[in-house]
Amino acid sequence: MKKTLYISTVSLVCGGAERVISILSSQFAKNFDQVKIFIWLDKPIFYPIDNSIEIINITQRCQSNNLFLKMLWFRNFIKKNPPSAILSFLAKSSIPVIYSTRYLPPKIIIAERNDPRNLKGGYIMRKIRDFTYNFADAILEQTNNNKNYFKGKKFAKTSVIFNPVFMDNSLVGSALNTPKSNIIVNVGRLEPQKDQKTLIKAFAIFHKKHPEYKLYIYGEGNERAELERLINELNLFQQVLLPGSIENIFECIKKAKAFVLTSKFEGMPNALIEAMCLGLPCISTKVSGATDLIQNNINGKLVNIGNVDEIVSALTSIIENDTESYALGNNATQLYEKLNVSIISKEWINYINKFV
Repeated sequence: MKKTLYISTVSLVCGGAERVISILSSQFAKNFDQVKIFIWLDKPIFYPIDNSIEIINITQRCQSNNLFLKMLWFRNFIKKNPPSAILSFLAKSSIPVIYSTRYLPPKIIIAERNDPRNLKGGYIMRKIRDFTYNFADAILEQTNNNKNYFKGKKFAKTSVIFNPVFMDNSLVGSALNTPKSNIIVNVGRLEPQKDQKTLIKAFAIFHKKHPEYKLYIYGEGNERAELERLINELNLFQQVLLPGSIENIFECIKKAKAFVLTSKFEGMPNALIEAMCLGLPCISTKVSGATDLIQNNINGKLVNIGNVDEIVSALTSIIENDTESYALGNNATQLYEKLNVSIISKEWINYINKFV
């Protein structure tokens, strides 16, 4: 009997969930007879996907942006071409998947990629999601903290798998031996969740003592105009740069003196994992995922969410103490042994096989 896996996601634009799908897709292709990826929004594909995997744009197939019509098309497709299991990423994809496939045979595995306590749409959307997930066969979270959000039957069917890091061995620890420039880096979507405003405000204070430094924020999103306004307001237009999303991100950030994540909430931050494996000294707010990865002052520094003074203090400590900076980065590289893609992909495949 053929093992077929369908993957559902909102899109394949630049983002954490999409990055994980791109990393795991080649491993899935090797272990399942057939893999298809369904995207619910008609948006450009940013990450490479294994050539053997068909990407199905639901909006284009049903020639409509109407969610009900897309769900109807998806249900009919599943009836005619039933998979062994459906792996669905993100609530915005998973809710229509669950209702589209009610009373149909495929097992539904939900992959949550963010802190479930925070969901776009607020309280009502969380209640809809929490009720809908009762009908899923399994839920995957990225951290134990996130797993603990669910109660009762949902908690019992929730498991934890950390995000993988897809990085060539030659890059692990490469930041430790790279000549440094006077730059601080952040990588993430330009969205309120990532709270780059707080980072810019902290850098403005830090910059007064260290005017030779620049801040690079890599990523794209809806907050660009607002961040540019703040940068100009603080007269930092030559010191804070927004280069957008780029492909050779490792080469760009490994020359930095520090990596800073200032998110208000997270699932398991890929950018932080990658920066740590490169060997960058990292600072992060105490969000889910970061608290699983960082032992404070051993392999990174943790600060309270939104606390400008703590960010400034942590940055100053790293910049002014080369011994501490090197130790933090060196210790952080040990994360690779736990999260490299071969180990994490096996966990995913073994988990999915329980339902196939």
